[in-house]
Amino acid sequence: QQQQQQQQKLPTLMTMNTQFEVLSEIHLPSHKVSESISICWNQKFDNPLIAVSSHDVEDNTRKIRIYKQAETLEMVSTGRTEDGSGKLIPHILNHATASSTGTGTCSIAWAGHNTSNLLAFVQKKGRRGRNIVFIEPNGLQHGGFKIEQREDHEEVVGLNWNADSDILAITLLGSKKISTRTGTGDDSDGGDYNIMIKYGKLQLYHRSNYHWYLKHEIQYDDEMSISSVKFDQVKGYHFTVALQNHNDVAKDHFHEWRHYRFVWDTSTTSPTIGTASVIDGKHLNMTAFQRAIVPPPMYSSRLSFDSAVISVAYVPNWLTNIAMTTGIEFMVQLSSGIIAFCGSGTNIATSAETYGKSRSLNTTPTIQSKMDLSCALTESGLPFDPSWDSSCLRQLLIVDMKLDGDGGDDVIIKLLSVSCSVATQSSMNITEALVYITIQLSINSNEMKTAKILDINRIQLEGTVLRIVNWSNLATTIDNNFDENDGAVGGALIELSDGSLFQFSINGQLLPCESEPTLLEPCPWIAGLYSEDGRHLVIGLSSRSRLYCGERQLCDASSSFCLSPSTGFVSYVTLGSRSQLRYVPLNVLMDFDPLMGSDVNVEILGEGYEPRNVERGSRLVSIMPDKITTVLQLPRGNLEAVYPRALVLPRIMSLIKNGEYHLALDMMRRQKVDMNLIVDMNPSRFLDEEDGVETMVKQVKKMDHLNLFIASLANADFTLWKYPIPNWLRHELEEVKTNEEDLTKLPPHFDFNSKVNMVCEKMRDVMVDMERSGAATKGQFLLPILSTFAKQTPPKLEEALSLIQETSVNQSMSKNKKLLSDKTQSSIQYLAFLADYELLFDRALGMYDFDLAKAVARNSQMDPKVYLPMLKRLKSLPEFEAKYEVDVWLKRYESALTHLFKLGIPENTSEYDVKISEDHFLKCKTFIEKHQMHKLGLKLFINHSQYHGQILISLGESLLNEKKADLALAIFLAAKPRHFDGAKRAARTCGDWKTFFACAKEDPDSSSEDIKGIALKVADEVLSGFGGLYTRKEKHNAAARILFDYCNDIGGAIDMLMSAENWFEARRLASLSNEPEYQKGIIDAAVSYSQSCLPDFYERAQQFIESNKRYAEVVIIRKEAIRSGEAPMKEDLQDETGSLFSLATNASNTSVRSNMSSSSVGSVSSISSVISAGATSTFSLINDDATRHKSKFNSIGKKKKKKPRRTRRERMRPKPGSEEELNSVIATLKENVVDEQYFLTIIETIKFLAQVGMFALAKDLYLAYEDLKLQIFESQRERSEESMGKEIEDEKTARREGQPYEKVTLNCEVEINKLGCKPLPQMIHDLLSFHIE
Repeated sequence: QQQQQQQQKLPTLMTMNTQFEVLSEIHLPSHKVSESISICWNQKFDNPLIAVSSHDVEDNTRKIRIYKQAETLEMVSTGRTEDGSGKLIPHILNHATASSTGTGTCSIAWAGHNTSNLLAFVQKKGRRGRNIVFIEPNGLQHGGFKIEQREDHEEVVGLNWNADSDILAITLLGSKKISTRTGTGDDSDGGDYNIMIKYGKLQLYHRSNYHWYLKHEIQYDDEMSISSVKFDQVKGYHFTVALQNHNDVAKDHFHEWRHYRFVWDTSTTSPTIGTASVIDGKHLNMTAFQRAIVPPPMYSSRLSFDSAVISVAYVPNWLTNIAMTTGIEFMVQLSSGIIAFCGSGTNIATSAETYGKSRSLNTTPTIQSKMDLSCALTESGLPFDPSWDSSCLRQLLIVDMKLDGDGGDDVIIKLLSVSCSVATQSSMNITEALVYITIQLSINSNEMKTAKILDINRIQLEGTVLRIVNWSNLATTIDNNFDENDGAVGGALIELSDGSLFQFSINGQLLPCESEPTLLEPCPWIAGLYSEDGRHLVIGLSSRSRLYCGERQLCDASSSFCLSPSTGFVSYVTLGSRSQLRYVPLNVLMDFDPLMGSDVNVEILGEGYEPRNVERGSRLVSIMPDKITTVLQLPRGNLEAVYPRALVLPRIMSLIKNGEYHLALDMMRRQKVDMNLIVDMNPSRFLDEEDGVETMVKQVKKMDHLNLFIASLANADFTLWKYPIPNWLRHELEEVKTNEEDLTKLPPHFDFNSKVNMVCEKMRDVMVDMERSGAATKGQFLLPILSTFAKQTPPKLEEALSLIQETSVNQSMSKNKKLLSDKTQSSIQYLAFLADYELLFDRALGMYDFDLAKAVARNSQMDPKVYLPMLKRLKSLPEFEAKYEVDVWLKRYESALTHLFKLGIPENTSEYDVKISEDHFLKCKTFIEKHQMHKLGLKLFINHSQYHGQILISLGESLLNEKKADLALAIFLAAKPRHFDGAKRAARTCGDWKTFFACAKEDPDSSSEDIKGIALKVADEVLSGFGGLYTRKEKHNAAARILFDYCNDIGGAIDMLMSAENWFEARRLASLSNEPEYQKGIIDAAVSYSQSCLPDFYERAQQFIESNKRYAEVVIIRKEAIRSGEAPMKEDLQDETGSLFSLATNASNTSVRSNMSSSSVGSVSSISSVISAGATSTFSLINDDATRHKSKFNSIGKKKKKKPRRTRRERMRPKPGSEEELNSVIATLKENVVDEQYFLTIIETIKFLAQVGMFALAKDLYLAYEDLKLQIFESQRERSEESMGKEIEDEKTARREGQPYEKVTLNCEVEINKLGCKPLPQMIHDLLSFHIE
């Protein structure tokens, strides 16, 4: 009855606050007393949940119930299956009672938000199987996994999630029987009996790509069980394990705790063969990336062991040759303390080049040898070391491997590991030690190789080790005959928890790292490059995702990185909303100056390497050592292989630099890189040196690759814009060029406009020479040679067709059959593919080989109805007539005229002896005139004088029609006999009146009356500017000469001279006529001209002074605009306050004119300056009245008041201070300065007035000019002084205020500062210095 009452007693679930006050209380269903109850609280701020696992008495089933709200404890769900049937999850297990296990862990565990708040618990599967099952807060099952790697006598006693909910820790408690003996050792005194001992085991599981991996297992010694597992709430990969000793002898059940710190490695990849390894409990899943990119949890091969794998160490880069000999490629550390040496066996390859291929494509790694570290020390005969504990070893590395002796069958392997120390009651300072193990491995046995420990050394450290790694140097960077003191070979890079770096050498020395200042913070992930000069390069990634190179931060948010010496880059993936794969050259990092500005550093580090966008959360797994394949793992676990241009291009450039053109060409073809880069890297070397074109032609065995290279050529330098050469690689190229060549003999600048032709010609010469010398079979390079002909500009299709003809001639067939052979047909088809088939047919037709043209047309998709009748008709014509028809068809008119000329010469007759018929000449002349072939016609008819002259006259007429009167005049006069009619027409057209009258005088058909009658017309033509060869003054002088010489019109001649202000010549002609009126008219005209110049000088001075002032103001405005960074102002909307000088009237330099009559006194005219003004149209996307609602509350639709339209003058006014106003002011200044022609006229007028007695007027004109010159000079001087003073004051003001001051000089300033009037000759000054009435 008492037992029944206890069973019927209901358990109570209550929640309390920190003061132990009850918040809520409910009764659970009747619970089986022999079973325990597990409670787990999900600490969510918005909705905390409580899970309770209890065994109900009613149905004898363990159930999981979920409650919410600590104040109410409302049940929200019960664990049910995921099939939708609503069934309860069966066979839920709970750990044994706390008294029997001694553990404080719980068998149910809530995960965080990273895994959708799943609740984990244990389920029994079959008789002995155990599953981990997950349910959601709504109670529905959400997947799970089977605990594969669990012994039958091991039971799950606890589950724990880390803070990030990506690690699930499963605590196991196992028991096993051992035999022991009682008594003194004599059989009669005692006997054997079995006892049960307990031990603890901890397994860490991780989920990726919907698969749960057993990533790490910790198995403790016998009689040691786990009493508690506690993850750090901040650091997700730190946890503490409390252990309990069950040894009865101890009586006190000694307890101890161990602290663990785990670090995720993005990948464990072989640096030599590119094989990735994934740990999954007792299995090591391996994928050869060179063969296929197999995403986990799948794999290409698997190694299975007796116990769980806890770490993998691959042979470093520099031990590739030893790995080929021994077949030992990597080492596996197991949780049981066993080390397994694995690989593909010995003698698998003969060279390093074939090693990776044979390993990854043909061979599956196997276990070569095993060694138990826990008992290896005793078996090796070494003295006992009480501090030796193989279970505390971690981060094992292979630092050296070499054969024992000369050609021995044993290999010596040196390992480096970290051993944690034991904290005692007397000292809690936790320090660790490096363990340096020397192992001898026999490789002569065909079975399992035997291994033993030769030596173990311990190096005590002053702290704990965070990371140890091999140096990443390649085998090619380290001499094979290395010294044992070399820090890279046999060495390692060590980082302590405080971030300090040490370097371990092969002789067991541990020294501070000789690299730059240590990393700015401890970095769990590091990689290093050893340098002989001590400038080691260390890259580190901190737990806060910061990437460092020494004390320099490369990235503030990075998920992973990879140091790849084979590619010469440090590659890393950034975090954030836009994740990218970025690259930094190792050469740049070596020469990186941290004292430079941040902007300069960013430019240097990212120069020429465009980042590649990747999926957010991606991690960098590996970069293939012999390929440029970059493997990324996406957040959900899938793998993605990419070929980043930032790695591909430098690799291609390095191959080109090293002369490995076949590898570069193949990679460019696969990665779709423009093949012009092969030439553009170093065009002179590629074309001139032996390791250029010739080397490439010899290396490339596939003709299709050569054809592809030739077809991609272009006349441009692709390194300027598409594929810039990085500075570090450019420096290497310059160093090679400097070492191999004398600087004084460097090639001149390469002309990329002719690159295609130069490369094609060079390649063609090399390929032809190889075929002629026997280095290549005859016709081997036929298609590439055809490609060079077709690629050139212009295409040399005739040469290509000639080559096809030569190839067909070598065949022992008739001509028609040769052109129908497979080789010839394929060659023609290939050439037709490269070039336009119509152009190719025309070229074949232009060779006058109609059979070849027919073969080309047949392979060029031409209509037989078109080309067959034409070819048939051409074959039936005489030779020169057929060629003439072909040339006309192809518009080769020079060749057509030559054949037409020969057509009129009978066969077997010399062209010098035969007389060409008039009809044939007319046909030739018609062709010449139609196609402008006079030059060739003159050459062909050079021996036929009667026809040669006619061609010359025809040429002159053609030139005259083309407005080339000067040339036509010379051609007409060169004809025999001279063609005066055409010469006179040409002379009048070009304005050469002198030659016209000379020809008219010599022409027998022209009389004196005819010449006099036409002279007036010629004078009018010269005066009107017909021919356009004379200035105004020259035209009037020429007209005066014609009127006087050929018309005897002295009066008209004098009028012309007065219009030209040529006073002295006019007076000379007037003296010949004995007419005093002429003399008086000349003097009056000079006086009138002088009087008009006086106000003109005054107006020029005033306008120049006003414009000069405005010019100074506009210059200041423009300089301020330039200093402020404004663009040149455009004429936008015109302002009402426009320049006062924009429409000023300026006097022309040629403003004074004389009338044709002798009584004219001249007048002054002026030309207004024209100001151009532009307006910009504007529009708006808002305030569109057409789309708005019209109502009485707004004025939409009502009549608007129109703005007054601006006048034309206002629209043309430039905006104040704009470039247009500046140009307008400059034009005004120039117009108001006396030019050269005006200056000479003033001098001649002053002299003439003085000679005719008008001394006073001459002096007035002199003084007016001098006053103009002085005013312009003073205006210029004052403006210059004011501008200089203002600039000095502005500079002082800017410096006082601490502002930068930039001196700006406009382009027009130098020219404007030089403006001024030229001084009159000294003779004028001397003449007017005398007092003459």
